[in-house]
Amino acid sequence: MSDVPEKLASALADRYVLEREVGAGGMATVYQARDLRHKRSVALKVIQPELSGPAGVARFLQEIELAANLQHPHILPVFDSGVVDLGDGSPMPYFVMPFVEGETLRQRLQRDRRLPIDLAVAIASEVADALAYAHAHGVVHRDVKPENILLTGGHAVVADFGVAKAIQVGVSPEKAEASTRLTRAGIAIGTPLYMSPEQASAEEAIDARSDQYSLGCVLYEMLAGDPPFTGPTNQSVIAKTLSAPRPHVGRVRSEVPPELEQVVLRAMALEPADRYPDMTMFGAALRRAGSAPTAGARRRSYAVAALALLAAAAAGGLLATRSTGRTVAPAAETLAVLPFHASGPGVEFLGEGMMDLLATNLRGVGGINTVDPRVVLRKWGTRSASVDDLSHALAVGRDLHAGSVVLGSAVSTGGRVRLSADLYGIDGERLGRAQVDGPADSVLSVVDRLSLALLRDVWRSKEPIPNLRLASLTTDSLEALRAYLEGERLYRRLNWDSALAAYTRAIENDSTFALAHLRRAQAFGWTGGYGSKESHQSVESAVRFANRLPARDRRLLVGYRLFDQGKPASIDSLRAFVTAFPADVEGWYELGESMYHIRAYRPTPPDSVSAVFDSVLRRDSTLFPALVHPLDLALLYRDRARFDRYFPGFKRTAPAAEVSAVEAAAGIIWGPEPSDSAILNGLETQGSWIMEAAFSVYQSEGATSDSVLRPFNKVQGLSPRTPIFLSHGLAVRGQVLAGTGRWREARAVFDSLRALDPKKAKGTIAWSVVLGLAPAAFNPVLDSVVRGLPPGPEAEYASAMVDVLRGRVSEGRRILARALGSRDSAAMPESIRGLMIAGDGWAQLLQGDSAGGISRMRAGLDRSAAPNEETAFTRLQLALNLAARSDTRAEGISWLRYGFDFLPLYKPLTFLALGHAYEAAGVRDSATQAYTHFLRLWDKADPQLQGRVREARSALEELNREQPR
Repeated sequence: MSDVPEKLASALADRYVLEREVGAGGMATVYQARDLRHKRSVALKVIQPELSGPAGVARFLQEIELAANLQHPHILPVFDSGVVDLGDGSPMPYFVMPFVEGETLRQRLQRDRRLPIDLAVAIASEVADALAYAHAHGVVHRDVKPENILLTGGHAVVADFGVAKAIQVGVSPEKAEASTRLTRAGIAIGTPLYMSPEQASAEEAIDARSDQYSLGCVLYEMLAGDPPFTGPTNQSVIAKTLSAPRPHVGRVRSEVPPELEQVVLRAMALEPADRYPDMTMFGAALRRAGSAPTAGARRRSYAVAALALLAAAAAGGLLATRSTGRTVAPAAETLAVLPFHASGPGVEFLGEGMMDLLATNLRGVGGINTVDPRVVLRKWGTRSASVDDLSHALAVGRDLHAGSVVLGSAVSTGGRVRLSADLYGIDGERLGRAQVDGPADSVLSVVDRLSLALLRDVWRSKEPIPNLRLASLTTDSLEALRAYLEGERLYRRLNWDSALAAYTRAIENDSTFALAHLRRAQAFGWTGGYGSKESHQSVESAVRFANRLPARDRRLLVGYRLFDQGKPASIDSLRAFVTAFPADVEGWYELGESMYHIRAYRPTPPDSVSAVFDSVLRRDSTLFPALVHPLDLALLYRDRARFDRYFPGFKRTAPAAEVSAVEAAAGIIWGPEPSDSAILNGLETQGSWIMEAAFSVYQSEGATSDSVLRPFNKVQGLSPRTPIFLSHGLAVRGQVLAGTGRWREARAVFDSLRALDPKKAKGTIAWSVVLGLAPAAFNPVLDSVVRGLPPGPEAEYASAMVDVLRGRVSEGRRILARALGSRDSAAMPESIRGLMIAGDGWAQLLQGDSAGGISRMRAGLDRSAAPNEETAFTRLQLALNLAARSDTRAEGISWLRYGFDFLPLYKPLTFLALGHAYEAAGVRDSATQAYTHFLRLWDKADPQLQGRVREARSALEELNREQPR
């Protein structure tokens, strides 16, 4: 490091450890750093001292604070900011962001030069969404360029909001004038290649349209391979920006659709007034243009048409009409169904219900894409729908980027029902009108006829119109349909208990109603019944009648079934689903649920899990369950910034008792200390929040064995004095003590536990023996547990693992091979079979076949889907061996960091293992921190268990000796 970074490192040492420089430019230097408080990697950006000066520091922090308040899925958040004094009178501002795995758009363009058209449009659309959000909150970026657009997790994220202005306001007039002359281009007012004409001419009034110009330039470069204006000097670039004709991207890349070319040209207009009025309209135009066929596709269709005409002429005649190449009218390709106006007896459920019915009937027909009814309903608001409320409907359609909207009514009288609907393009042109009626007890067939009548008005193909039969896809029972649609209404409003009751009534009226079975299973997940017998039964019933589901729901069911079984493969299945249906809110939510609940088998950084839930909230910000697991992670990892990001939305929406439980958990971590009654109420309302706060103590840098024990003592003291709570509390406290090397105290707790739950007491002692946390004198307890298992595959697995553990590896593998190859193995529970395969992989690894052993361990664990604690030892062995290999070390570190959060027997040991892994990777600071963390947790370890303490202390001393002076 140079002299300045050394001073910087020293000045920030109490909060951040600088690890390496990852980038530098004219205005700032970026370091990858370790956030000591929250134990996460961050990017720390330091502004050059000469650009701020004492007078500009306060204003700089003010602008950065504005940027820090921006909370959007496509905006890189600001975690922290401040100013450090380097001792030479030059205050150095800095701010802290997440360290994002991925690459910048600049790096992607350097590698590929041009991007596929659909990818370029997708990136620009996401950036436009981020900028529109920032502009709505009064923040203009001022430096949109490929370097400030990050590509991670398949999405674009915009960085450095507010920084350009923050720097500009801190620069002296002399330096501002110099920067205007571009002596150091981009420091104060932007980057010349992407700078708007009004920025280039140093105008004071810079508004949101300047960002639009810059994004237009970025989009041009993604499509063309070069920026729109280039030159040998900054001055020559600026001169072209101010005077040259706007370049046409279609002239350098012929397949760019003319519609898209026009969007780029308008965004790059010389005068701000000639651009789109705001970023929202630019984004909408961009998405519409991006869906237009490419020029190449048009040429191919023209060629096909020409050949068809030649063939027709050769046959002696020409067709009187020409095909447009579309199945339905362009505006009808993306359709939003608005709530119907329902009046009369027995049709109340059709108000919102028609949204689901029409959307289900029309989705996929002729390429029609229907907007998710939940998203439509949120945009529509709580106002009553009316058939003539056209202006509001068109505004909703535009907001949702739909091409058309459907408004209608359902009226019943005299035992009959009449359905009327109008289909409008978002420009207000009526595209279709239909009115049908029929018996009130056959409403599904009436809906089918209405759907068909609307479809006829927009059908453009010479192919026959498909047969639409909603009843064959869902149910023939009007009462079942009524209950299902009531469940959907409650489901949207997050009233899960009532929704579950409604779905249950639906299947009571029609046991073959597949959609109701699927929704019922999902509702169990939201009411605490995930993985229960009832949830499994609902999923299997949905599978049994899956042939009645629409194709999209059948695909979602595949992923949800794997999730319900706890299989890691659900993550892959659901990821494929959202790739195929990127606008599907439910698919994104189930992917997030799967990643969160199954992360013991796919350990993932909290940011990656939260990013998936952000995808849900971006599409439906009122779906409050998508806030729950990000809050879980914020509590568990003591991440106050994450907590502050998600809690306000949760607080506005969740029941008061749950809000209080979360506030009590937050108080345990960050203060003020909640009252005993608040903690007790939290335990009774949603105990997981309080337990996450208790387990989070392990993440605290200064955690000791006493400090991690304290919250568990508190929780047990406040828990109801019933045997089940007492035994659970004693088991956890005993594990905390054993996991921190305090075996003598742990044994006393287990003695008390034995009177309440002797099996749990013996089992925990046995696992302590396996992990070397109990003295060898307790080995007979392990043997007695194994001998006490009833004959069968579980006993064979346990016996084999004891053999492997004690060095009889070949004998252990023979037992496993015999069990897996036996005649009765087909009836073996899948969880035990997976454990046997994983155990055999561990034995294979001990015999020297590391690659084969690791592969077999992965396969077995993926197959097992056993509860977290049952596979913990095998997962630890996999993590240790992954961390020991240079090619898999990063993955092993991820397993150790995120795979054992709720396992107090294992958690302290993972810090020791992390120390070795980081040391092997050459990351000294992280290794030192991990060893130190372990030593603090083992600060009161029993004398006979001091071997690990000596091991960590010796490694730490060696690191200190090797530290360069």
